[in-house]
Amino acid sequence: MGALLKLIDAVLFVFFMVIALAAPLIDAQTCLPLSLFPDLLLDLKNWYAREYGDYLIAEKPDFFVGIVWLELFFQWPLALLNLYAILARKPWFNTTCLIYGASCLTSMLGIWLESGWKQRWQW
Repeated sequence: MGALLKLIDAVLFVFFMVIALAAPLIDAQTCLPLSLFPDLLLDLKNWYAREYGDYLIAEKPDFFVGIVWLELFFQWPLALLNLYAILARKPWFNTTCLIYGASCLTSMLGIWLESGWKQRWQW
């Protein structure tokens, strides 16, 4: 059981590390002036939007900008706290993971609903 918990912690650590890096470097380009970012990061975001056809990244609809602000001000600090909690083995780690997960689920549900789920499911 202990090995399984360590594996789960390692997976969560990698996940929160990706969020801790991607949120300020990539996602913040959605709502902050582009002059704040180096050309390499701008090119990376533009390549992603073109390659995968992500219209949210390319067109920046208002609801998506609001979700990115939520990520930057609420979810990103929680990701940093979770990284610290994993490394320091803090007892409140489960609570902050639950809060992060609920916020992430709510954000993703909004994106899913906006992205045309009615057309795909013929409701």
